[in-house]
Amino acid sequence: MTLGQALGLIQDRKAAGRRRNIFLACGFQPMHLETFLQGHFASSFPDEGANIQTGLYGDLEHTLVAAVESQAGAAAVVMEWSDLDPRLGLRSAGGWALSVQPDILDNCRQRFARILERLQTLAAKMPVALAPPTLPLSLLGHTAGWQSSVTELELQKQLAGFVADAAGISGVSILNLSTLARVSPETSRLDTLMELKAGFPYTISHASALAGQLIKLLFPPSPMKGLITDLDDTFWSGLAGEVGAHGVTWTLADHTPIHGLYQQMLAHLSEMGVLLAIASKNELAVVEQALDREDLLIPSKSFFPLCVNWGRKSDSVAGILRVWNIGADSVVFVDDSPMELDEVRTAFPQMTCLQFSKKQPAKTVELLETLRDLFGKPAIHREDALRQASIRANTEIQAMTGAAASGDFLRSLQGKITFDCRKDSSNKRTLELINKTNQFNLNGMRITEGEWLNHLADPAAVVIGVSYEDKFGPLGTIGVMSGRKLDDELELTSWVLSCRAFSRKIEHHMLDHLFHQHGASSIRLMFQSTDRNQPLRTYLASLAIAADAGAPTLSREQFQNQFEELPHQVRLLNHDEQHPGQSFPVLSDGFSQPDTGRPHAG
Repeated sequence: MTLGQALGLIQDRKAAGRRRNIFLACGFQPMHLETFLQGHFASSFPDEGANIQTGLYGDLEHTLVAAVESQAGAAAVVMEWSDLDPRLGLRSAGGWALSVQPDILDNCRQRFARILERLQTLAAKMPVALAPPTLPLSLLGHTAGWQSSVTELELQKQLAGFVADAAGISGVSILNLSTLARVSPETSRLDTLMELKAGFPYTISHASALAGQLIKLLFPPSPMKGLITDLDDTFWSGLAGEVGAHGVTWTLADHTPIHGLYQQMLAHLSEMGVLLAIASKNELAVVEQALDREDLLIPSKSFFPLCVNWGRKSDSVAGILRVWNIGADSVVFVDDSPMELDEVRTAFPQMTCLQFSKKQPAKTVELLETLRDLFGKPAIHREDALRQASIRANTEIQAMTGAAASGDFLRSLQGKITFDCRKDSSNKRTLELINKTNQFNLNGMRITEGEWLNHLADPAAVVIGVSYEDKFGPLGTIGVMSGRKLDDELELTSWVLSCRAFSRKIEHHMLDHLFHQHGASSIRLMFQSTDRNQPLRTYLASLAIAADAGAPTLSREQFQNQFEELPHQVRLLNHDEQHPGQSFPVLSDGFSQPDTGRPHAG
C-alpha cells in the first residue's frame, strides 16, 4: 500500500457509520505508521473507519499508561531498541562504548520488566498486538559486523524472554517477525534521514507492511472451518485405481515427499479441529484399502465423510457441505486438476479453491503456508478437538430420527446442558462462537475483543455460555447468550447456537433459562435478518415472533403458551466461587427444574 492509497482510503471512510478506536503505543513519532494503520484498517473493513490515538514521544512506558486510561478498543504496541535504552538508537549521543555496555544491559533488563507489567494491565482492558524491535542492533559490539558480540546476544536473550512472557498474557498477540520479513526485508526497513530529522525510523514500505500485520493481529479474519481434498496426485502420488492401494506413495524414499508434507499439514489441521473430507473420483474399496495403510501420516478416521465416486466433484462437495452443515465460504477445496478446481469454483463461487502441484514443490510449500493462514486461530479450545466426532454423531442422529427428533428420542439421549453464567474474560471460546456462527445467529453482528471486555465489565451485562453432552459424547460450548438486564426486561444482543447442536431442543432450554434464572418478564431480541440465519428465523416463527418487526419482544406468557418439552438435565455455573456449580434434577416427565422454589416457566 502506498501512502497516497492509504490517505485515499482514510478520506473515503470519514463518513463511516462505525469507527474503531485504536491506540498506537510507540516511543518514536507515529507519523506514517499512524496513517498506514488507518489505511489498512479501511482496506480490511470497507464499511468502517479507524480513529488512531497516540501517546508521548520518546516515552513508551507512560504511553502504555495513557493507553490503559483511554477509550480505545484495541492497542498496537510497537517497540524498538531505543525504547529500552536511547543509546541503542541513532538519535542519542550517549554512546555505546564498551564501558557503558553493562549499564545498557542492566537498563534494558529493568525496562523489559516494567513494560511487561504495563502490558498485563493494558491487556486486561483491550486486545494488544505487540511488535518486538524490527530494526537491527547495527552499531553495538566490539566484533566485526559478521560476528555477533556477547552484548548483542545478551540483549537478544533478554528480548526472547520478554516476548515469551508477553505471549503468555491473555489478550496479547505477538507479531511473527519471520512473516514480516517476507514482505519487508530487513535491509529495506530503516530510513536514516527520517529518523535523524523527524524521529520516524521507518521507510514507507516498512511502515505499510508493519501496519498491515498489526491490523491482522488486532482484527484477525475468521478462520476457515473445513477442507475437502482430492486424493490422486494430491493426497498421494499416483492413481490408486491404476497402481493399486499399495502403489500410491508419499515418502522421500519414493521421491514423492511433497505429498507427505501435505498429509502432515492435514494431520495438524485435524488436531486443530478443522473438518476434513475427501472428494475423489475413484473406487471406494481401493481408497479405503489405501487409507488403511499403516504408513499413512494422518489417521484415516480424520476424514468424514468420504465422497468417492465417478460423479462430478461439485456434487461430492455439495454432499459434504450438507453433512457438515456449513457454508461454502468457510471451506477450502484442494485438487491438482485445474479443470476440477474450475468446476467446483463455478458451482461454489464463495469457496476457496487451491491447486496442489506435485511438479512444483515450491508452490506446494506456498500452499501449505496459505493453509496455515486460512485456518490459523489465536487459541485452540477443547471444543475444537470434539468437532469431527460431533459431526459424526449428529449425522447418526439425523439418520435415526430425521430432521425433527421426538421427545422420547431426545430423552433417550441422556443429554446434559451446562449454563455458565460467569463473566470470565479469559474464556475466549464464547466470543469466538459469537463471531464465527452464521446460521443460528440473532443478528450476525461481529464483536471485537475490546468491545467484549467492556461488555463484561458492565454490571448489568448478562453473559451465558452453553455446553452440552449426551450418550454420543460431549459437544463442549455450543451456544452463547449475551445482553443486558434492564429492570425486569432482558435485552438480548447476541444469541448463537452451533449447527452441531441443532434438532436437540437446546434453543428452548436457553430461553427457559433466561426467564427462569434471570427473572425476566420479557426478552427484547435485537434481531437482524442476514442471508445466513434462516434457522434462527424459523425458530422465532415457531414461537409466533414476527422477526421482521425490528426488535421483537418475547414475553414470559408468550413463551409459556408456546412451551415445548425440555428433555435434558441442566446444571448451572454461577458467579459464587464458594458454590461454583448447582445441579438441577430431571423430573419424571423429562422436564428440567431447579429446586429454587420459583415457578418453572412451563
